[in-house]
Amino acid sequence: MPKPKVFDYTKKLPFRDASLLIIICEGSKREPDYFRFFDGLSSRIKVIAIPNESGKGSPVHLMENAKKAEETFLDAKHTADQIWLVIDTDRWQEKIHELRSACKQNSRWNLVQSNPCFEVWLYYHVKTDTPELNDIGACKSWKNLMATIIPGGFNSNIHPIKIEKATKNAKTVYKGDGYTPLPAHTQVWMLAEAFIPFLKRELDGIKHRIQNPLKN
Repeated sequence: MPKPKVFDYTKKLPFRDASLLIIICEGSKREPDYFRFFDGLSSRIKVIAIPNESGKGSPVHLMENAKKAEETFLDAKHTADQIWLVIDTDRWQEKIHELRSACKQNSRWNLVQSNPCFEVWLYYHVKTDTPELNDIGACKSWKNLMATIIPGGFNSNIHPIKIEKATKNAKTVYKGDGYTPLPAHTQVWMLAEAFIPFLKRELDGIKHRIQNPLKN
């Protein structure tokens, strides 16, 4: 699907005192492509999405990537800068506690988890209620579901504009067992709430142009 003209904008350079948001992704494509949509929307925040390398998406590798990112990009004086780690439940359920322990020891590190996979977060961009699936805890079920509810599949060049809707939907229905989201639930709305305020004006501008195409 080609990118509609309304989404074709010049990316803005960050201000010198702009906040820096680094997102460490378990995935190599879907997650980083999604978050890169927001980089350059506003001069108030710089978004850096770091994918896994060579399929290395384990909790240990995510911690290694977070440490490298912190050393490379973050200034100790800028306490507002943050690192968020985004992980699925399906493969790493027994090891995610290592990530949570690491985040407790580092005030800049935050962890959000989807159960079973990132597609749960994408689902709430268009739906308000948890779905009825034969195997709600299987990532394959969610990928198949997304292909049926969005013609052509989720497009990371377009659909992230609905992040505010996804945040509201996912937060409203959220259920967890301690720190772990139950199947069909995701914590990515927590990450979204951390950076939406920096992009609110720009997001509203794009949505206005979508709703009023003849005026553009």
